[in-house]
Amino acid sequence: MLKNRNIIFAIIILILIIFLILPIEYPRTIKSKGKLLPYKTWTLAKGTDGRLITSLNDNLTGINDGFTVTQFERGDAVQFKLKTEVISKDFISKGDTIGYVISNIIEKDIEKLKGELETAKASLNIQTSSEKESVIDAEKSKLVFAEKELEEQTKVFDRKKLLFERQLISQQEYEADEAKFELAKINVNIAKERLRTVQSGAKKEEINFAASQISALENEIRILQKRYESNNIVTPIGGNVNKTFSSDTLLVINDTSKNVILIPVKWSDINKIQVNQSVIISSAEVDEVINGKIISIGNNVKTANNFQYVLVTVISEDRMKQLKSGLYVDCKIECGSETALDILSDFLKPIFK
Repeated sequence: MLKNRNIIFAIIILILIIFLILPIEYPRTIKSKGKLLPYKTWTLAKGTDGRLITSLNDNLTGINDGFTVTQFERGDAVQFKLKTEVISKDFISKGDTIGYVISNIIEKDIEKLKGELETAKASLNIQTSSEKESVIDAEKSKLVFAEKELEEQTKVFDRKKLLFERQLISQQEYEADEAKFELAKINVNIAKERLRTVQSGAKKEEINFAASQISALENEIRILQKRYESNNIVTPIGGNVNKTFSSDTLLVINDTSKNVILIPVKWSDINKIQVNQSVIISSAEVDEVINGKIISIGNNVKTANNFQYVLVTVISEDRMKQLKSGLYVDCKIECGSETALDILSDFLKPIFK
């Protein structure tokens, strides 16, 4: 009986030895959990001091590709409006205007310059016109109208100022009437200047000066309009709108044309992986499986709960249907093949350390 057992045991040992020395190779894989991220993320947020802040994060490289801050002048009544017809779409294209910044000060400056430009042009026309008397009468009528308008706006503003001081109206309503009052004063000054201009004679030097003044005003208006238009918020990437319920974060756009997976790999397994190795990504909750490849292997060793790991970055160009950004997924890194002897060696290494 004992002899039979020894024979059986010897046969088993022989089979194991043959199994170990046979040049049969088996697929070698490393399994880990990874986090699924969009290729790029663009964020529009509001600062505590009212500034608008945009940032563009490249999740593949882990680098912030762009960062802008829109700073407004102190005392400026600024409004920001999102274009709901754009952000309500499933997909936003690169270069879409998603919102407008309305600056009260810039608008007033542009209107003031336009008034001055009209005055300068009228002055030049009058200086070169023979019908001066009728033009003077017309400018006198415009001045009378502007003075009456200022008188009405002064009465309205005085009432609103009293109501604002008693906290019976909002600051926005008060500032709106204040802007109308200031504009009425500007219009009176413009009308006075126009009348003074048409009543005086003109020399060649004055005509040349008026022409240069018109050119300077037009250039200044173009600069201000360009600055005004630059306050429009334009998305630098195309992607899906990620709804946010934060009071500070106004909008998040995710570029999912590609997908990034961050995978923690045991430090002891790091010598088994290399760039361009294939990775299979899946989840137990859905049937979808996508493929990716390793783009980079981190240089730093991190520790979490006595687990030392290196962060591996994987990219997948497969289109996702069920899998979503932010999901923790099952990742299987294909590391080539190994023999049974290699498997046994890896198993015994921790035991004999």
